[in-house]
Amino acid sequence: SELDIDKTLVPPATSKVQSIMNIVRDAWIEPYTKEAGETFLKTYCPKQFVLVGSGQYNPGGTVTLGTAEGGRKIVLFVINQFEETDRRKIKEQMHTVHHEFAHILHQSILYPAAFKEITAGGYSADWYNSRHYEAQGRGFITNYAMSSPDEDFVEMIAIMLIEGKRGFDRIVCAIQDVNAQALIRQKEQYVVNYFSDVYDIDIYELQKRTDEAIDAYAPKTFLADMGLNQSQMFTSIRI
Repeated sequence: SELDIDKTLVPPATSKVQSIMNIVRDAWIEPYTKEAGETFLKTYCPKQFVLVGSGQYNPGGTVTLGTAEGGRKIVLFVINQFEETDRRKIKEQMHTVHHEFAHILHQSILYPAAFKEITAGGYSADWYNSRHYEAQGRGFITNYAMSSPDEDFVEMIAIMLIEGKRGFDRIVCAIQDVNAQALIRQKEQYVVNYFSDVYDIDIYELQKRTDEAIDAYAPKTFLADMGLNQSQMFTSIRI
């Protein structure tokens, strides 16, 4: 009853449950609590996590990695592939958590409408046919950010938090089109102002806390932090 009955899904391995939830605590709950306070987190955090061992495969070849429902529940998929010492897998799961929580925040208090106009002509239902570097060359931080303004906004938040400042800056600086760089920096400033004006949160401090928490489990390496600059096709969805 908690999942889509039309999908074939695998239960999570019990050996994975505590390790993934420990990282959810340390790289999401604790950074927000320290930066925004317990009242903020208790007000906005979902009260239920549902863990699924496999991904949810969709027509067209995409794979759903996470969903959030009205601020009440977050579903995390692909739990059985998780390793708490694998930085890429940690970032993938925390990408989902921060993405879904950002949806809850903007659904509670909407971000400025002007954000939607920054790359208004670039949104596409066929986002999955673009690679990350192609999306970045058009002013989007990931290919999934091209799917809608809401996804664009929360992908900016999630990538800023899981990559840390140096990682995020590296992604932006690697974009060859200076106009595309400027568009992403403009979106970044909207995110910064939104967190500050609406929730009284310094997102750069939150970014630092999140980055340090991920580092505590799996320190940075060159290869582990190259994910968004690779040319491979990404078809993951976080709804």
